[in-house]
Amino acid sequence: MIATQRPLTYDDLRDMPDDGLRREVLEGELIVNPAPRRDHQEIVANLDWILQRFLRASGSGRVYTHPVDLYLGRHDIVQPDLVVIRDARLGIYRPEGIVDEPPDIMVEVLCPGTRGIDLVRKMALYARSGVPEYWIADPERRILVINRLQGDDYVAVEPDTDGWIASPTLPGLRVDPTEVFSGLD
Repeated sequence: MIATQRPLTYDDLRDMPDDGLRREVLEGELIVNPAPRRDHQEIVANLDWILQRFLRASGSGRVYTHPVDLYLGRHDIVQPDLVVIRDARLGIYRPEGIVDEPPDIMVEVLCPGTRGIDLVRKMALYARSGVPEYWIADPERRILVINRLQGDDYVAVEPDTDGWIASPTLPGLRVDPTEVFSGLD
């Protein structure tokens, strides 16, 4: 961990070396992670495919995969695994590569090193920032949770009788969790 005298900002993050490591700033603290494991990448690819298929067919938005800098405040710049922005709001993803307002859906795939950050710190940050929907995919437990913002907190969307989960933000999108985890060893 790098000790700093002051909380870090997006300018500090941009000045860091491009060495392939994933860097985020949470509450002014630098978080550095190595490249994700293979199961993580498989799940991200599956979720990207599910979302791309739906968004292209419905013409309702776009999905972007990591790395995308998401600016949620002077001391909160994160790189979620997937970001969904509805068409009417595509302008929040600026040409220089930063999303400067909360997107419609954030997706994180848990890793052993980021599990606590994703489930606690990022969840709280996303709720405070007003992200309407936060998806969490857990490779170890093979569970997908779609959380909907209600008031100041997230509430998990209950699966239907077939085990599929509907997105409140993207009407008509139902996700089969078995598809999310397909291809894993």
